[in-house]
Amino acid sequence: MYLDKAKKRAEDLYRLNSGQPYPCTIEEVEEIERWSGHRFPEAHREFLLWMGRGGGFLQGFDGFYRHLKDLPSFAQELLEEDQFIGQLPENAFIFLMYQRFQFNCFYLDDSDDPPIYWYSEEIPTTTSFTLLYSCFSEFILTEIEGHIKSYESLAATKRIHTKTKSNEIGKSQKEEI
Repeated sequence: MYLDKAKKRAEDLYRLNSGQPYPCTIEEVEEIERWSGHRFPEAHREFLLWMGRGGGFLQGFDGFYRHLKDLPSFAQELLEEDQFIGQLPENAFIFLMYQRFQFNCFYLDDSDDPPIYWYSEEIPTTTSFTLLYSCFSEFILTEIEGHIKSYESLAATKRIHTKTKSNEIGKSQKEEI
């Protein structure tokens, strides 16, 4: 539904990196929703039911089922360390964190494909969060596209290196003759 385009594009990524999605069960999604006290926006529910336990991209990020309950306290610690003068809104759901110096969130009372906000300690202390994407589905698709470009670039570099190495071997064999 919201992530159909991203899921289709992820198939291309999985061919490049041999990844695959590991979904949450509906029971796991509902358990996290009960813990949060809110039903998640449909796009995030779809994400969790597609690859809530991992899935070939977002490696190194905390944002899968096993991390979700820890993220609010980690985000609050980061804000306190940065002496953030704003407040983390009660309706903000931290769904992704990287190396405990930046996080992404959406507001639980927003749309079913909510805008994504970002905070990073690298930015001078602010009183608000930065709008990063107009919707969750755009965020996921952009991440997939970025990973595909990286894999394609890496593959092209390897082909060039292999071709150069092959030419060098061919040239040295000719010189020996």
